Amino acid sequence: MSSSAALSESMQRITTSKLNVLQKQRDTYETRKQATLDAVRGQSNLPEQLLTLLDALVIHDVPPLVPNLSPDNVGRFLNQRRNDPSVSTAMLEGWKLDLERCLDIHSHKYEFASLFGQLVTEWLEKPSNAPALQRQLSSDSADTLSQDAFEPLGRQEMYDQWREWETLVFNPAQKSDPQNIKAYLSSLFESTAKAKKLTKTPLETLRARLKAFDLGHFDKDSLKRSIAGLLKTDLLAPSKRAALMDIKGNDLVLGEMVDVLNIQIDDLDQWSWEDEPVSVDLRRQLNGKYRVYMDEELLQALLIHFIGVRWAVHLKDAFTTFFHSGAWKLSSHRAPDRKARARRDFFLGKDYSPPDTVRNERRKDYEEDFLMTQLPSTIEEGSREYNGALTDVESEIPDYDKGLASKKDPMEIKQSLLHLVTTESLINTSLYGTFTVLQSDFRWFGPSLPHTTVFAVLEYLGIKDRWLKFFRKFLETPLRFVQDGPDAPTNVRRCIEHALSDALGESVLFCLDFAVNQATHTNLYRFHDDLWFWGQEDVCVKAWATIGEFATTMGLSVNEEKTGSVQVTQQPNTSKPSKSLPQGKVHWGFLQLDTTGSWVINDAEVTHHISELRRQLQACNSVLATVQAWNVYASRFLANNFGQPQRCLGQGHIDMVIATFSDIQRRLFSDTFGAGSLLEYLKRIIEERFHVTGLPDGFFYFPLGLGGLDVRNPLIPLLLVREVQDTAAQRERMIGEAEKQKDPKEWIQEAFEREEEEYERCKKRYDDGEAGLKDHDNKLKKLDDDEEEQSFMSFEEFTRYREETSTFLLHAYLRLREEPSQKDVTLTTDVQAALKQLPRQAKEGIHGNEAAMGGYWKWVAQLYAGDVLARFGGLSMGEKKLLPLGLVTMLRGEKVRWEG
Repeated sequence: MSSSAALSESMQRITTSKLNVLQKQRDTYETRKQATLDAVRGQSNLPEQLLTLLDALVIHDVPPLVPNLSPDNVGRFLNQRRNDPSVSTAMLEGWKLDLERCLDIHSHKYEFASLFGQLVTEWLEKPSNAPALQRQLSSDSADTLSQDAFEPLGRQEMYDQWREWETLVFNPAQKSDPQNIKAYLSSLFESTAKAKKLTKTPLETLRARLKAFDLGHFDKDSLKRSIAGLLKTDLLAPSKRAALMDIKGNDLVLGEMVDVLNIQIDDLDQWSWEDEPVSVDLRRQLNGKYRVYMDEELLQALLIHFIGVRWAVHLKDAFTTFFHSGAWKLSSHRAPDRKARARRDFFLGKDYSPPDTVRNERRKDYEEDFLMTQLPSTIEEGSREYNGALTDVESEIPDYDKGLASKKDPMEIKQSLLHLVTTESLINTSLYGTFTVLQSDFRWFGPSLPHTTVFAVLEYLGIKDRWLKFFRKFLETPLRFVQDGPDAPTNVRRCIEHALSDALGESVLFCLDFAVNQATHTNLYRFHDDLWFWGQEDVCVKAWATIGEFATTMGLSVNEEKTGSVQVTQQPNTSKPSKSLPQGKVHWGFLQLDTTGSWVINDAEVTHHISELRRQLQACNSVLATVQAWNVYASRFLANNFGQPQRCLGQGHIDMVIATFSDIQRRLFSDTFGAGSLLEYLKRIIEERFHVTGLPDGFFYFPLGLGGLDVRNPLIPLLLVREVQDTAAQRERMIGEAEKQKDPKEWIQEAFEREEEEYERCKKRYDDGEAGLKDHDNKLKKLDDDEEEQSFMSFEEFTRYREETSTFLLHAYLRLREEPSQKDVTLTTDVQAALKQLPRQAKEGIHGNEAAMGGYWKWVAQLYAGDVLARFGGLSMGEKKLLPLGLVTMLRGEKVRWEG
């Protein structure tokens, strides 16, 4: 048994020990509490009853959690009562009730800590098709676990996708011609001229940088990074993941592994796959697709991951340098020519042109978020997860307090794509009246990419022969499906789901990025092989033709199911996309773009996922597994696919998502489980299984650290940014405290109005001789012989090139891509007082540092505090030291293997 498995069993023993101690303490306390109450009932003197109760609080270490109660004060007041009849009997009766309530509160804490422990025990003893760790905890052998952890076959869609994958990988219909590819690349890259001050062309510089790759060697830090990166990919079977977790903390083993891996690097020319074929496994994702994962030998996997990350960073650096070389073109739909620039200089002055414009912001955003975004920028960043975008998020629950890091994760980039295309639609339709969006991707890009294509591109880019030989051996992987059994034949095909695979695939797709840029003078927004392009119809036609030529040349096929276009107009239903563009719908997540520029939820997708979520919940054998499934599937996966709110989407989007979540709960729980909500469903099954009733709602929604189940509510983040519209008075208060949520088009209209004011200001300055060029007549004569042009430019000319000249349009562009103003709930004095009793150092959730609490948790605390305060005298529902939080954290940290 591995030490990681032993650690897990130790955690289970610790949990069992905690629960046993908890039960003994509870039994002892309840016995003594009953004896105290019996003694009180046997006493006729009220002050004596109070003294008995006071003694019980001290003996049993019961904290005085009733508001405004001080046991010390009560004792002193009783002494006063002996000589002062002004201390009334009514006051004594009130103190008696408060002291008895303190004893009851302690009972409630034991009761709920015990229930929490029973729920954890149920999660361990009745695992669903979920975390592999659950199986590990009940398994004597890691080897047994590695076989048991694979999903059973069953669904027809799994068979279908499996067969399609095998056909694409082992018997590809698409072929490519290396000579045609190199001719295509030559016509693309060799037309770029070198800058005047440079000695090399952009292509020559790119090739030189790629030839200069230096792999380096392992040390302990780089090995730890490789282990962490490999764990993040979820590539390996649970037994090997457990082994890696164990190795991370063992310096002696790390040192030995560094030596072995460096020997392999020094002898890399002789590297090859092991004789035994690599096992591959199909796993279902939340979006219904199955992905193929390898399970290779650990040292081999670490070596390849190390090489893959190094090459990925090097490629990202080389391609980014090429982006800045001058070969990459970017212009607006209306770009000023030389004469137009000269006229602006003449009338406005050479210093008037702003450095920050919509055009420049687009270039900056593209480089930061979309230029080769699948590749890491630094070794420390490691490999990037494509699946993390909207589909494979099983290891996490939603973090509603999360702030943006300096580098966006895949899900954030995917969200920013939605917000960007929506903002561009608003800007373009306001400026030009129409806006066209094109969407596509390649069918099974990774498995279907021909090896001939990969090597033709790498050879053209100047990769050294030594590395080409290694890549060829790496790609020719001996594979065997686990589902086929140990005696199945071995097939050879491209290695999958590796950092190095991503790097090689991105090298090919970089050529597509550049080809579209050269054809259109704007950018293809690409997330792996998800392709987005937008602008005016004529440039979209050019982009689509370029994508088609690239696919044909490289031996790829477009995925028709995810390909479409839409033309957005200010007069809906008056035009259709060109017949030269694909005719399918444009989708992002569960949203569909219509001709008005609005995103609407696809009801068919919602219905499908209600059925799927129902299936997953029915497969859960424990309450906590049900909570985990809901948190991941509904509160994260569905919420992400509806799009995170942003100003460009408007309040209509927020209302639409709120209504959809309400409908999901009704259809899911009322129609299937006979409950009105998830809350009612959980209460019912706890009553049926554990015979506990009357649970406060806060028990379900409070965080684990307070003894709650940490159910996440996807509606609260939406309500935090939704404008309250109940009464005129409430609206006035909202506007006074936070900015009113404007209609998205109002931001652009305001920009236009400010431009009118700026035009009048510039015109006056020019007419007053305060602006323009000093040698007015001579410059104007050189500019144009028409004397009428001595009059200040028209407003139409002043605003003709807004994307490259208007700071006001840039302001609207940036504001539209911000999150809506959030309005936190007002915490009442009793909740504020209760928060101060909690520890301040917690990282998230409900804690004692109110200023650092996120809006989500303030909402939860205020909404559910009433019943919790009444029953527990504070916000904590259990003794933290007796709650098995460590085990729950481990269980929740594992990737969920979805049923089916």
